[in-house]
Amino acid sequence: MKKLIILFLAVIGIMASSCKKDKNDSQDNTLGNGVFILNQGNFNSANATLSYFDPADNTITNDVFFNVNKVPLGDVAQSITSSGNTSFIVVNNSGLIYAIDNRNAKILGSITGLTSPRFMLIIDQNKAYVSDLYSTRIAVVNPSTYQVVDSIEVGRTTEGMVMAGSEVFVANWSAFGQTAKNDMVVVINSLNDVVVDSIRVGIEPNSLVVDKYDFVWVLCSGGYDNQQVPSLWKIDPRTHFVVDTLIFDTITSNPDNLNVNGTGDILYYLNRGIYKFSVDSVALDTVPFIEERKDRHFKYIGVDPVTGDIYASDPLDYQTNGIIYRYKDSGVLLSKNEAGLIPGAFGFNYH
Repeated sequence: MKKLIILFLAVIGIMASSCKKDKNDSQDNTLGNGVFILNQGNFNSANATLSYFDPADNTITNDVFFNVNKVPLGDVAQSITSSGNTSFIVVNNSGLIYAIDNRNAKILGSITGLTSPRFMLIIDQNKAYVSDLYSTRIAVVNPSTYQVVDSIEVGRTTEGMVMAGSEVFVANWSAFGQTAKNDMVVVINSLNDVVVDSIRVGIEPNSLVVDKYDFVWVLCSGGYDNQQVPSLWKIDPRTHFVVDTLIFDTITSNPDNLNVNGTGDILYYLNRGIYKFSVDSVALDTVPFIEERKDRHFKYIGVDPVTGDIYASDPLDYQTNGIIYRYKDSGVLLSKNEAGLIPGAFGFNYH
């Protein structure tokens, strides 16, 4: 009988311990499905912040990173990428990347020793690439240990990156620190971190995506000083051949922020308004899908891969908190919220 009582008490203890653990886990899971919003802040002011938008009730919470971790995010929050329950926030002018838990925004680690990081591309659980504005080398990092483990000399500065098969296509957006013209997409074999090819496109390729057919699309602005008419390029990643080039109407166009929806059949980009483009189309639209207005000017966009909702940021005067607009894929406005200073990149958080 005594043994039975002891056994009974032990079981109760285990159950109580399990319940307590579950309760703590639940408390740690404070962020539901939603959207991280990087507020860039002003250059050299170290006033970047992180906001979180909950689409279920159309509410936004600002200063999430600082409120959770009690440390500032840093100087110019550039981009965000996710892998599992972790998001990596690239803080450009601080030369570092923070890894945070998607469930509560707590810092998991940081990657330091970077020059001017711009974007991070996850290759697998042990490898990621980080592009750089000032360096001609791409940093190879281990996203599990938060360490820089190697670098790849590409001879050019680097910006957006996408992966098609085992190869990574990297845009050379800026001409800073190089004598060559900034009109190339560099191709890297991710299995051995070796540059295998370069593809000439338009001047200043600023963003690129992969569609449902696995074609790589590259958007080129033509240069900040309008050196060339902007263009949209379609590349077959299997052959590295350009299969189509679409030219914009005017040299004064300035398209950027190329995005693709979750099904890979619709591209979106900014050009004084939000434009949409079917990957099966043969011509660019001349009228925006969502127009700008006198009181509304878009700076960045993001497309929810699950719902298809379109998020657009308006930095207003770059000195006060900006605005986030959310639209249905039909163009209907769903919500309008105040974010932080110069809202930029969007990170879609499903966990």
